Amino acid sequence: MRSLIALVMAVCLLAAPITVLAKKKGEKNFKRGMEHEAAQQWDKAAQEFALAVAALPSDVEYQLHYRRSLFNASQTFMQKGRALAEQGDFTGAYNAYRQAYGYDQVNELALAEMERMLRLQREKEGIPEPDAVTSRGGARATIAPTSATGSRIAAGRTSALPPDDTLPIRAEQLRIININDELEPLIAKLAEELDLNVVFDKDFTQVGKRKVNLKLRNTTTARALDYVFKSQGIFFQKLDRRTILVADQAKRQQYQELVLRTFYLYNIKPEEARNLVQQTLPAGQGRTPAAIYINPQTNSITIRDTPETIRIIGELLKGIDKERAEVVMDVAIYEVSRSDLERLGGQLGNSTQLGNLGGTSAFAIGAGGSRQVAQQALIGAAPTALGAAFLIPPFVLSALQSKTNTRLLSSTQLHAFDGEKSTTSVGRSVPIQTGATVNPYGGGTGTNPQQPSGGFNPGVFGGYGAPIIQYEQTGLELSFQPQVFPNLDVQIDMDIKSTEVEGTAGASNLTPIISKRAIKGKARVQNNRTMMLASIAQDKQLSGRDGIPILGLVPIIGRLFTTPRRDNQQSDIVITVTPRVLRAPNITPSDEELRKTGSMQSPATETLEALVRDADREDQLAAARKLPTNVSIQLPAAEPLPAFVPAPKALSGNVTPGDGNGASSTSNTSLPAVLNVNATSLPQPRMAFDTSAPIGLPAASPPTSLPTAKIDAEPATSAAELRLVPEGQEMRAGDKRRLMVLLKTDAPLGLATATLRFDPRVVAVRSVMKGAMFTKQTGAPTITKSIDPKGVLVVSLAPAVGGPPLSGEGVLLLIEIEAVASGESAISFDADKVHLIATDGRNMRTQVVQSKVKVN
Repeated sequence: MRSLIALVMAVCLLAAPITVLAKKKGEKNFKRGMEHEAAQQWDKAAQEFALAVAALPSDVEYQLHYRRSLFNASQTFMQKGRALAEQGDFTGAYNAYRQAYGYDQVNELALAEMERMLRLQREKEGIPEPDAVTSRGGARATIAPTSATGSRIAAGRTSALPPDDTLPIRAEQLRIININDELEPLIAKLAEELDLNVVFDKDFTQVGKRKVNLKLRNTTTARALDYVFKSQGIFFQKLDRRTILVADQAKRQQYQELVLRTFYLYNIKPEEARNLVQQTLPAGQGRTPAAIYINPQTNSITIRDTPETIRIIGELLKGIDKERAEVVMDVAIYEVSRSDLERLGGQLGNSTQLGNLGGTSAFAIGAGGSRQVAQQALIGAAPTALGAAFLIPPFVLSALQSKTNTRLLSSTQLHAFDGEKSTTSVGRSVPIQTGATVNPYGGGTGTNPQQPSGGFNPGVFGGYGAPIIQYEQTGLELSFQPQVFPNLDVQIDMDIKSTEVEGTAGASNLTPIISKRAIKGKARVQNNRTMMLASIAQDKQLSGRDGIPILGLVPIIGRLFTTPRRDNQQSDIVITVTPRVLRAPNITPSDEELRKTGSMQSPATETLEALVRDADREDQLAAARKLPTNVSIQLPAAEPLPAFVPAPKALSGNVTPGDGNGASSTSNTSLPAVLNVNATSLPQPRMAFDTSAPIGLPAASPPTSLPTAKIDAEPATSAAELRLVPEGQEMRAGDKRRLMVLLKTDAPLGLATATLRFDPRVVAVRSVMKGAMFTKQTGAPTITKSIDPKGVLVVSLAPAVGGPPLSGEGVLLLIEIEAVASGESAISFDADKVHLIATDGRNMRTQVVQSKVKVN
């Protein structure tokens, strides 16, 4: 039994190191991700961290780095997209913003930028925008912005003109109008030309007798009638499609129809929308105030007003009800401190002992030189005694050198809404003794030399009173209130405090030394740009010496009587902030349009020209609906087939005389005839043999059909992709990097050749090596390369003899490049000189992805 227990214990002890040394799932990918994170390659880090999280989803460290890399990768592609947009490459910027949104689905700014890049690319190529209709159904025209203000925002935008400025849909010719008549007959005449019915108010008779002299050039009839209404102070009210009622402005409230509409708000409060409507469209003479009802439960506002005013309010709320901006503030505090302390020398005693080397009390002459006499002489216990004594202090040798280097990095990300204050605090509370209370339970006057004056004995706390403790908050405190502008600049109202415990002032831990750094103020920073808020450099030098005067000045020997002291301290602190806008209001061209709201006395109304245009459109649609949808098409008569023409009898005889040898013919078994379309001559007759052959002779066997060649089907087609990774990177002159050529294909390849071009003034190709696709193969592949000094690299690659073909996905080649001089160079495949040959002869469709290198 004991042997069995011992065996189990031995197995357990031997198995324990195995479990300790076992690697965690995803640790390999996590280490790769950390390497990419240190190199600021966030897209690759996100991919590696994603694999690590997939292997072990419960690991908190994996999740932390994965979330951070996703955000930073998205912001990296946002910066890349913005740089490409500034260079005019809207297609590349669109792809960069798309990748940014793929990494961070919360980044709605990337979606807005994608739409803007599409709009700018369409304008650059002269492609019209997708068909859209205005609020009146009219076609939308485009104009270029003329305002210089906000040119960065309005660059490349198109703007829809107001409906009154659009061209009429129907081909109504411009004309000259010259009429001198009374108002009522003039209105009736022009309305008749527009095919409109006019109903006049009962009190319009006196107004209608006014004399009107109308002379207009290059205008339409509908616009001329609008001008008459406006100049004569009258208005019209639509009754149906082709009927209007004309009355004086004083009766507008009697005839003007009102409509009711509810607007559901998504970002602003109903109270803000109500104030906006009341202040932008105030009530006045001839303009009744709008009836407004707010509903906080549904965050909606209901307005009752004229149709044209309701349309204007809807466009106004659409331009104001934008989603609120969100910002993530990256705050980094870098601190580097160095200290150098050196003490070397000897010293007799300390400052207290050297200040009282010896002496006598009043009228005291010592005898015997005993220790008691010396002690009494020094402390003055017997003033009437005679004595003298001298004390020799101890000798202290100091040899101390201390160097300290400290690096501190505090990095914090803080999320905040536009216009709202966000605060975070990270740290701990440190106890600090600020005083002590006197112990009331002590008594009498003691003779303890360590007892403080006052005569109190030690109390229950082991001292002479209870200490007073206060807790000081240390760590990092951040407070931000951002304001995001339409051009994505961020104004930050900030308050940053950082406190750290550097040591203690005495032997007790209740007297710590706390260093503080604080910044409070405002700054305006561009999106995704890092701004240095503060930079502090301190250089403190201390030097001195302790020892006996005069003796310490003697060269060499003086070091035995003095101790020089040198203490140098340096400290550098840098505080930076980087705003990253996650979401911002999408300012569209329609938000910057001018909208007509009428005059101070009369509100905006629908124009007669728009009414006629809508009526004409409805008539055209109605006429189009009357057209038959089923159309009968008469097809031509089919041509008759050619009639069968029999062959001549002389050519179709079945029996011919036999030859001299007496050979007979057998039954005629015809071979399949081959149709010759291009034949111009008559078909040659075939020989017919006699079927009555003698029995003794063997019959000729019927001819067999000739074998035909088998035609193979067309070879299959496969796709392959060659990609240069990374697609874009920045280098400095003299740096060396490796570009990976990634191959992705499902076909077995036996040979791959490619030609790459680069700028030899910026980069140079140093070497070409095999990739990771050949690590599992036994033989080495055959690589042939040719580097032209003019910037051409020709490389061919074939697998080892007898080895498996290339297939799958992996790194095909490694190209080592070196930055030569400042500039930009595109490292691209020559698409016409990239050839992938499959071992089974299938066709290959090759797609290539280029790369770019920028040397600073």
